[in-house]
Amino acid sequence: MRTWVVVRWTIIATSAFGALFTPLRPQASPTIGWGSLLAIFLFCVVGLAFVLGFQVINPHSAKVWLRPSWQLNPFNFQQPLQFFHLGAYVCLASGLVVLARLAVSQVPFYVEALLPVVMAVGFLLGIRLVALVFRSKIEHRA
Repeated sequence: MRTWVVVRWTIIATSAFGALFTPLRPQASPTIGWGSLLAIFLFCVVGLAFVLGFQVINPHSAKVWLRPSWQLNPFNFQQPLQFFHLGAYVCLASGLVVLARLAVSQVPFYVEALLPVVMAVGFLLGIRLVALVFRSKIEHRA
């Protein structure tokens, strides 16, 4: 089980390292504004619930999903919560690095810099929503 903690941290650290080389300027065309950021956030929450809703009826999915855990294999697609949990932390790590770089640079703030953090929070809330809506599919804590 410790292996998966190391694998997860390695993937997250690689994402954070890669964010050190992300250009500090808006890249989207047209530029991402606050309204677009809100739409992306809502899409991450609802979209994740929608996608995982299909997995609830997928016969290849595990009968019971385990709650997200750092000790579990994130690439076991019978347990889709694990993959999206890792994905949220990958986005969070890269987003925080970009924001830290932006804070210490001379580049003025731009809304698009918040995108990975907003996606991460959206994915984490989406996982919570799935656990609430499909609670019969999620393991029960003792």
